[in-house]
Amino acid sequence: MCELQKMYLLKETRGTGVAHELMKIALDYAKLYYKKCYIETLSNMIAANKFYKKYGFISLDKPYIQTAHYACDVWYIKEL
Repeated sequence: MCELQKMYLLKETRGTGVAHELMKIALDYAKLYYKKCYIETLSNMIAANKFYKKYGFISLDKPYIQTAHYACDVWYIKEL
């Protein structure tokens, strides 16, 4: 399993397809070595949560594993 770390884009790049390309590159690479991809994020990052769901990430009720991201309150997993 790999963990996708947070992805931030400048406002001027949003809506240009850059996020889609970055996600595609990350997931295509991850598929070469991993079977699952995990994300931890915050519930108040509404756009990010919609973005992850758009790419097939499924919400979890609790963290899949214990990490140092103690402030995160939303967890996702995706089969690759």
